[in-house]
Amino acid sequence: MSDTSTKDFYTRQAAEARGPQQPRPSKQKQRPKRVLRIAIAAAGSLAVLAGAFVGGAYLWVQHEVGSVQRIQVAALTSKEQRAWSGGMPSSVNILLTASGLFPDQNAQTGLIELIHLNGDQDGGAVISFPANLLVRIPGHGRQRLAEATALGGPSLLVETIEQLTGLRIEHFSRIDYSGLPEVLGSMGGVNVDVPFTTTSLGFSFRAGVDRINAADALAYVRQPTVSQVTRTQLQENLFRAILHKIANRRYFVATDWRVLDAVVRAVSVDSNLGNSALEHLALRLGHLQSGDGVSIDVPTTGPTDAGFTTPVRLQKGLADRLWRAIKTDTVAQLAQQFPSLVTPIAPA
Repeated sequence: MSDTSTKDFYTRQAAEARGPQQPRPSKQKQRPKRVLRIAIAAAGSLAVLAGAFVGGAYLWVQHEVGSVQRIQVAALTSKEQRAWSGGMPSSVNILLTASGLFPDQNAQTGLIELIHLNGDQDGGAVISFPANLLVRIPGHGRQRLAEATALGGPSLLVETIEQLTGLRIEHFSRIDYSGLPEVLGSMGGVNVDVPFTTTSLGFSFRAGVDRINAADALAYVRQPTVSQVTRTQLQENLFRAILHKIANRRYFVATDWRVLDAVVRAVSVDSNLGNSALEHLALRLGHLQSGDGVSIDVPTTGPTDAGFTTPVRLQKGLADRLWRAIKTDTVAQLAQQFPSLVTPIAPA
């Protein structure tokens, strides 16, 4: 997204906030000069305020995207990247992981999500990969998917996902769970579909729709008494609920910037994602409606509640259909055919 188009976006926001101009009557009565001077001054003040809003919002967003931490991902740097100067690619795949599960530890959490945005800029999908999925990791043989990050960082994880699915990963992002309380606090919490009652670090989470707020966010994602696979599934539920509410409330295109500011502080992106492209991506995510996307679990065989040391395998036939659906922007149609793959999202 170019600087000009970003400015245009905020200019349109300011115009919408002012409302339509009232047509002038064809004949006006003579008004005292003092009243006329006041009217001119008031109109001038409105113009200055509108200009300050547009310029201030634009500069603020420029500052925000410039402060997002960047990660060097060799697998993305080494290949030719699509030019984003005129907008987003026809479709885009962003691989997302998380870190900072426990205090003073930057270890990966097992969360592996593929965010797919459709080429028509109207919808997409969030695809969840189990951390214990048995895959072929380039140069390391068959191992659990999460081991790719431990063996070669985000670059090897990108290569592994691309080899597994035949998809092209354009970008990589990582969320630091230490920033979750600020994110949830900025949006007033989210409703999460909790599959079973659990207690973690002094907080209880009941089965069913539960409200997760800033105070209990870290207790929810850390869950020391459950397996890593189960913990990751709970984290996925929270992540989907956050995305759902961002889309539902249109936080990234509103004038209350607290949510965007909190998200910026919590995430890192690959160094290939420039500021203008990141602005465009944020606006594109912000314009999605909550019903525009679908959440899917990668189809696997094996016990869904297996521990991390017990690998699960792809249900290959259905998985191949999922990869094709991602390539053709038809994940929503696949979800209608196989509703068992859809992961529930609690109401925002």
